[in-house]
Amino acid sequence: MSATVVALSVQTGSGGFALAHRLSEHLGFRYYDWEITSEAAARAGVSPTDVIAAERVPGFIERVMRRLGAASAVSMDGTSVFADPSPAVWTNAIASLDSDSYRPVVERVVLELAEQGEAVIVGHASQYTLRDRAGVLRVLIHGSAERRAERLAEEQASDVKKAADLVKQSDKDRAELLKRVYHFNWLDANMYDLTINTDQLSIEYASEVIVRAVKDLGS
Repeated sequence: MSATVVALSVQTGSGGFALAHRLSEHLGFRYYDWEITSEAAARAGVSPTDVIAAERVPGFIERVMRRLGAASAVSMDGTSVFADPSPAVWTNAIASLDSDSYRPVVERVVLELAEQGEAVIVGHASQYTLRDRAGVLRVLIHGSAERRAERLAEEQASDVKKAADLVKQSDKDRAELLKRVYHFNWLDANMYDLTINTDQLSIEYASEVIVRAVKDLGS
């Protein structure tokens, strides 16, 4: 039985997004990334930026505001703790930061796309959400921090130092988010059926390897 879904996890600067597009063309599968964000936002009745926020590590100010909101705008005796002259503004601010509620919507969209089949799904913790589903090939596209920074600098026509900082921050944020929310190490090879280091391999060759794996899965 061939795989009908490829759940692709991509390290920043690894060339994984270009590879995913190439892969969808080779397989004749639909490509999903932003579409998942957009659909989840529509279902939740929020802006796509709110869903994007749900899939990243909150900043320090956001974490403080969440704690304040949860700790309570109401004291133990039921009286208001804060004498905010504009409670509606405060409520909206907290609501906009309560992004945890959006993640189940994202997961539902990912599961439905997997049910339809013939899909290349990039990111959105799909390697975790689809971990027990038959017909799914979970792939990690990775590389050394140095090579990824060089590639990113080339793609963005930017300074290698800045690119290296972006790569480092991206790795840190992704690891923290998936560990905190889903409780797994996203770089653990056991989470994948196939891992590909693109330091030396071309995007075209890597794509061919995945296509072969898709066809061989279950054989």
